[in-house]
Amino acid sequence: MGAKTIPEGFHCITPYLGIQKAAEAIEFYKKAFNATEVMRLPMPDGSVGHAELRINDFPIMLGTPCDQGPLRNPDASPSVGLHLYVEDVDSAFAQAIDAGGTVISEVKDQFYGDRTGSLKDPYGHVWFLATHKEDLTQEQIEQRAREMFQSG
Repeated sequence: MGAKTIPEGFHCITPYLGIQKAAEAIEFYKKAFNATEVMRLPMPDGSVGHAELRINDFPIMLGTPCDQGPLRNPDASPSVGLHLYVEDVDSAFAQAIDAGGTVISEVKDQFYGDRTGSLKDPYGHVWFLATHKEDLTQEQIEQRAREMFQSG
């Protein structure tokens, strides 16, 4: 019998972050998002060759960028953000800011039924934290969006 094509505990897409200070970032994610460290492959120079974390049941991989790999720390304007649903966005957001994150946008109720806020971690990655509050139809979301853009 062969191995599963998607390993146990993983989803079909798993973020992989390149972070120059990967060991520091692991500690930040533990404090900010209650991440648990599943494994870490230390390199002879002390860098992190590869690490796997879990935030709730969601895996995240990361490592220190090297010349042989395609990942680097994001620049001032990252093109990818990580969206994290939590039970209580207000307390989770405060926890992440207390751990060293920087506010991009404060937590507030959104027209699409979530309460969200966004922050940048100390390593340049953007995180959207959210708690889902309302189940809305596509039509309701579109109507709220029209109303918001007409009044704004």
